[in-house]
Amino acid sequence: MIIPINIATSSSTSRLPPQFAQFGTDEVVLIEMQGALDVEGSPDGQFVGKLTVDDETKKPTLLIGHHLLEGKLVNLPKPLAVMHRGTRNSADVAEDLGEEDSQSIESSSNAPSWDVVAVVKRKMVFAKRPMPMVGR
Repeated sequence: MIIPINIATSSSTSRLPPQFAQFGTDEVVLIEMQGALDVEGSPDGQFVGKLTVDDETKKPTLLIGHHLLEGKLVNLPKPLAVMHRGTRNSADVAEDLGEEDSQSIESSSNAPSWDVVAVVKRKMVFAKRPMPMVGR
């Protein structure tokens, strides 16, 4: 079975979901934290903390409640692709692949399709223990 993967061009960039942290204008970064992040109640739509990046040193800080985490920006050894699953009509897939490969497509009305939403090349690493912020 052939599953098409679509790479969005710069002119057709879609708005990213709110779960992604954007560094700068177009770059998506990963956030790596040590330990667990406990949220009371439903985590949907809750404010977790305030992420800031110093313009001069490019050093990220994350303030969660009364705890301050200092991190660093690290390049990933291999880039990661963020993909979104969608469906395409099998006739559209057959048109894109040509007549020779169209026989290997499922006969269902909707074939699976994947869109590359973003490419992650860097991550923010918060490896140190949080510093308590007293008297705020």
